[in-house]
Amino acid sequence: MADLCINNIRMQFSGVVALDDVSLSVKESEIFSLIGSNGSGKSTLFNCINGFNRPQKGSILFGNDDLLKKKPHEIIRCGISRTFQNVQNIPFMTVLDNILLGAHHRIDPESTVKRWLSQKQRAAEEVMGLEILDFLGIVNYEQKYMAGQPYGIQKLTEIARALVGKPKLILMDEPAAGMNDQETYEIAKIISEIRDELGITVLVVEHDMSLVMSISDRVCVLDSGEVLALGKPEQVKTHPDVIRAFLGDSADA
Repeated sequence: MADLCINNIRMQFSGVVALDDVSLSVKESEIFSLIGSNGSGKSTLFNCINGFNRPQKGSILFGNDDLLKKKPHEIIRCGISRTFQNVQNIPFMTVLDNILLGAHHRIDPESTVKRWLSQKQRAAEEVMGLEILDFLGIVNYEQKYMAGQPYGIQKLTEIARALVGKPKLILMDEPAAGMNDQETYEIAKIISEIRDELGITVLVVEHDMSLVMSISDRVCVLDSGEVLALGKPEQVKTHPDVIRAFLGDSADA
C-alpha cells in the first residue's frame, strides 16, 4: 500500500509557526482535499511533502519511503509529482516538449542525447507524452509553442507534465485557480478520471468549495497551521468549528 502518512509535522519560519503538530493520512486511490484560508499552511504542507521545506519536527512517509530523508528529485522517483498554482511552463518550447520535462527522472543522460540524434528514440519518448495529451483532450496542441497558448491549455500542460512521470500520488495546488465555471467543471472531471482511470492518488489544495465537495473522498481543514476538521465532505461542511471559523460566531445564532 502506498499511503501518505503525515505525523506531527511542525514547520516554523523565523518564529512564525506555519504548521503546528499536523497529522493526517491520504489513502491509496483516494481524492483528498486540503482547504483553509490564505496563510493556513496548505502550500507549506505541500512543500514539506515534496522536499522544498524541511520541518523541525515530525515524519512524512509514503509507503516504505521516509520523505524527510530525501531530496526533491529523489521524492519524484518515489512516485510523487506536483502541479503549482502559478503555471511553470517554458514559453519557447512546444507543448509536448514541456510535458516531456516531467519524465526527466526516468530518462538517463545517454537517452537524452539519443533523442536529438535518433528519430526513433525521439518517437519512442513522444508516445508517453501523446498518451497523456489524448487523455486530457489536447492532443492537437502537441507541436504548438507554449507562448501565447490560452490559460486553460497552460494549466492542462502542467497537469500533463506531472502525469507523464507516471506517479502514484499527484499533488495539485489550486488546479482551478483562474478558471471560469466551465473550465472548473472540466478540471473536476479530469481529477476524478486521474484517480478512476489512471489509478493515481490525488491530494488537492483548492479554494473552490463546490469543486472540493463534488470530487473529494475526504477533506481536511487547516486553520492557522492546525488541523481544524477532517472527514467526509458532508461532515466537514457542517462541523461546528469550521462554521465558526469561516462564518463567525453569528452562525450559531
